[in-house]
Amino acid sequence: SSTSPTTTTSTTTPLPGSCYPPVIGPDKDTSDCNAIFPPSGTCEVRCTAGYTGDPVTYYCLDAATGFVGGGPVCTSSTTTSTTTTTTSSSATLTTTTTTTSTTTPLPGSCYPPVIGQDKDTSECSPIFPPDGTCTVRCAAGYSGDPVTYYCYNLVDNFVGSGPDCTSTTTTTSSTVSSTTTTTTT
Repeated sequence: SSTSPTTTTSTTTPLPGSCYPPVIGPDKDTSDCNAIFPPSGTCEVRCTAGYTGDPVTYYCLDAATGFVGGGPVCTSSTTTSTTTTTTSSSATLTTTTTTTSTTTPLPGSCYPPVIGQDKDTSECSPIFPPDGTCTVRCAAGYSGDPVTYYCYNLVDNFVGSGPDCTSTTTTTSSTVSSTTTTTTT
């Protein structure tokens, strides 16, 4: 017997007269906010899987305004790290330096793009939708034209492509050869 994976997608349409569930970002779970009616309806908003934070209560005071509340502040429980390792050596000394940086976006801001070590996305935090932009440049040791990324919403986060970065580091190698000729008489 074989089992095939099942994918389920659900769309929620609010019941007439109820408050529309808040749309507050992919790091927040608003599933408790369906079919809640004013004037004294409440729901609990929690952080989604992969994020940590204290749940908060949202209030449904009237259907026209929708839910009122703020947060929660959700912090990524998974860490995205960029590691750069530089190694230099001489005849008697070898030095290795490792730099690690971790980025956790501010709540409500687009998550900085993760597009490769040859690109510098440091200007992409904190940027907020719907009309946020940032410039992505080539990282140190690379060259290329900078490009603009767009933060339209928290579902898609940043939209953009590139830049095309080319290494500016050159590797030089040399080969020394010698020829010895021996003549025997």
